Amino acid sequence: MSLPDVSAPPGLKGYRTLIVNGALVVLPPLLSWIGGVNWSDYVSPAAAVAIVSAANIGLRVITSTAIGKAA
Repeated sequence: MSLPDVSAPPGLKGYRTLIVNGALVVLPPLLSWIGGVNWSDYVSPAAAVAIVSAANIGLRVITSTAIGKAA
């Protein structure tokens, strides 16, 4: 008697985590430069770290491969 396969369904690939992190690094300063938005008026440094950390944890939960590994 064999057990049914209960593995997780295929998710995102690990490289997408890098793309999202790159966007989180590049977009805020770019938008500040283009639009003159002062991000510190809206998001404290501690909140920014929490947001990025939560995004990374969420992405690693839904990705199916390690960064740099073949699918």
